[in-house]
Amino acid sequence: MTRGSNNLKRSAAAVAAVAMIAGGAHVATAAVPGAPPSVLVFNQTPAGKAISIDYANLPVDGYVVVYASDGEGKRTGEPLGSAALKAGSHQDVKVELSAAPAKGAALWASLYKDKDGKQGFDAAGDKPMWTKLPMQNAFTIQ
Repeated sequence: MTRGSNNLKRSAAAVAAVAMIAGGAHVATAAVPGAPPSVLVFNQTPAGKAISIDYANLPVDGYVVVYASDGEGKRTGEPLGSAALKAGSHQDVKVELSAAPAKGAALWASLYKDKDGKQGFDAAGDKPMWTKLPMQNAFTIQ
């Protein structure tokens, strides 16, 4: 079995785990050794200023960070909100945004490693989980 197929199977297992979770509470499970960082967010109607991250897997402690998009749908540099997460798999993570997103807005979710040891996300001190590709998940506010 190749390394790529192992990662694909782990990712498929993570998505399957999301499908099996029922209920509205944030659920966390232990990190799966060697599982890649991943984030999954579906289009949604937020409750006020909070949006929901459907699934996130972090191999190390870090943050899920939500960004706005520009007029062309590309991610902007200013985060709208973030949530601290321990290493592991997480479902139904609520992220409080700085303002309620407008209907039709495109948002982006991405994962960061806690590199500076300070409490709270810091774009200057914390580092993206992915270094080769800008791995993030776009979703639309309905």
